[in-house]
Amino acid sequence: MVKSDGWGEFQTAEEMETSRKYEYEPEFTTLLCKWLSLDSKPAGIAVDVGCGSGFFTKIIASCVRGNGKVIGIDPDRTLVQEARKICKEKHILNVQFKIGNAWRIPLKSNFADLVVTHIVLSNIPRQLDAILEMKRIARIGGKVVVIDSIKGGGQYYPDERLNELAGKYLTAFGTAIDKEWRARFDMSNYVENFTLKIAQLFLRAGLTEIAMNGHLSTFLLCDTRRNTKEMRTHLRARLNLWKELEKRNEHCALVGGMNGKEYRELSQRYTEYLENLIANPSMIKKTPEVHVGSRVIVSGIKSAVW
Repeated sequence: MVKSDGWGEFQTAEEMETSRKYEYEPEFTTLLCKWLSLDSKPAGIAVDVGCGSGFFTKIIASCVRGNGKVIGIDPDRTLVQEARKICKEKHILNVQFKIGNAWRIPLKSNFADLVVTHIVLSNIPRQLDAILEMKRIARIGGKVVVIDSIKGGGQYYPDERLNELAGKYLTAFGTAIDKEWRARFDMSNYVENFTLKIAQLFLRAGLTEIAMNGHLSTFLLCDTRRNTKEMRTHLRARLNLWKELEKRNEHCALVGGMNGKEYRELSQRYTEYLENLIANPSMIKKTPEVHVGSRVIVSGIKSAVW
């Protein structure tokens, strides 16, 4: 596994940045900022709980106006260091990062205009406690937002055998994460089907003006709107990551139920698939690789009276 002291053991910062690169297109980011009420404040403070590599922190930072700033919180010191490095390289100046977790955020009460968490709470127990802690640091009238994944979507490779093996690997990887990540927590207070129950938990936490929105992210490799040169760079990044993380990938595959022969065939087919597209970029516009992800976005207001 990858050397780290938290979620970074299962997913590196570089992997987070690469795998989510096309999750939120610019035209949707504008709408998302409206849902987060970042478009209506001249300046404000936003907090991203469980920020990881800072992927979503950067999106919020692009929406914050004036002298506003964003603070990313994560318990994984390695990921926090990487997030700082990435933002510095991209000259994103209105962000800072702190060590902390969703149940103990190192910020004072009534501090932020927006407190958001992005695909975190479905992976940890005591989700209601985390929401109450997010509410604590929100100002009166401030917004608390939980964004999380929900069943729907999937991936497709035009090589049917690769598609079959990639599907098995995705299932095995999820199983391995459940076994090795969740084993670190007392999961007796975990809310099953969490994404469908966010609004219910918001009501229990005393949040008001609750609203729900959704997002379906889509990636089609041969989409005519995508630049071939950019897609080639993206494919090369994926290939480098696969090779770099091969030991972790194999470990998760075997823990999750794939056999060694299947994994080796998957690795060979996926590597050859990417290498062929990189060597023959004209094929990119003829390759209907698809990735689809579903997100639920629930918001609530911290009112003065509860």
